[in-house]
Amino acid sequence: MRFTPWSMIRAVAMLGATIAVLGVIGASVRVIGWMLAAAVLAAVFFPLVQVLDRRVPRPLAMAIVVLGTIGLVVAISYGVVHDITSQLHELQRAVPRSARDLERSDRYGKTARELHLAQHAKEFVDELPKRLRGGDARTALRSAATRGVAFLATTVLTIFFLVYGPRLVSSAAAQLPERRRQVIVRVAQSAYRRAWSYVVGSLAMSTMAGLVAYGCADLLHLPGKAPLALGVALFDVIPLIGMVLGAVPLFLLAGTTATWQATVLLTLVIAGWQVVEALHLQRRVEEHSLHIGPFVTVAVAMVGLELYGIGGVFVALVFAVAAAAVLDESLGHGPHSSAPTT
Repeated sequence: MRFTPWSMIRAVAMLGATIAVLGVIGASVRVIGWMLAAAVLAAVFFPLVQVLDRRVPRPLAMAIVVLGTIGLVVAISYGVVHDITSQLHELQRAVPRSARDLERSDRYGKTARELHLAQHAKEFVDELPKRLRGGDARTALRSAATRGVAFLATTVLTIFFLVYGPRLVSSAAAQLPERRRQVIVRVAQSAYRRAWSYVVGSLAMSTMAGLVAYGCADLLHLPGKAPLALGVALFDVIPLIGMVLGAVPLFLLAGTTATWQATVLLTLVIAGWQVVEALHLQRRVEEHSLHIGPFVTVAVAMVGLELYGIGGVFVALVFAVAAAAVLDESLGHGPHSSAPTT
């Protein structure tokens, strides 16, 4: 190895540039997260916009898709928040009442009165709304403002990618060498179709699983039907075991508030639906897309949850599926592909 003054200057410059780039990335994690989420949403929405574009003008097609999605998210969020709020009010009434009953009981009354159980119970449930908000009203307003900015920025970026995304992709493809451009474009297009089919199929199965869970909770008169169903739907993106994991709170509530016959029936319904998903629906999805094992989805979901919360889970899973599809197509394992040649 030979060192020269020019090579040492270049090494120091490259080190400084690397540190600067890492610093910029570290300071822009939130913005990068918005851009990744917007890119994923645009990639999911783009085929829907194309389908509507054949019947209505393109701006109207984009407005229908984007506004429809926002309306769906708002409706689900309202159902979850309303359910939690109603259950919280019920809890605020039930806990102090039970504590007062204990203070009046013959067996535990003396101990409960010495501990001021009713007073402490009322203070605890009165503090619950503040705890759920993550702090006082000022902190809650600051968090709400931050989420509002993130939502607005992601929506604007999604529309931007829907409008200019095809042009950006075409310009990027034009920079590739002529002799390899055709192969790379073919691999990218096929990988995109397969990844989109997997993501949409998984979302459809998750939606159906959430509806099944909501129906079971409603029939058993369990509290918090909407949050329970949403939890099942979120976990259901994990193949083979997702719905069972998401239904654990459902089982616990049924075991404590319903009869054992109802709990057994709930277990049979959840297990039956998981079998239908694993043996029929998941296979149908993978026939038109690709196979992703449960270990990969769990590992990627944990990383996404740690980085960006619930939204990061979805974004990380989409990128993992897209990477697996590109790798599969590059190796010539796609349903309509052959090994690429250079």
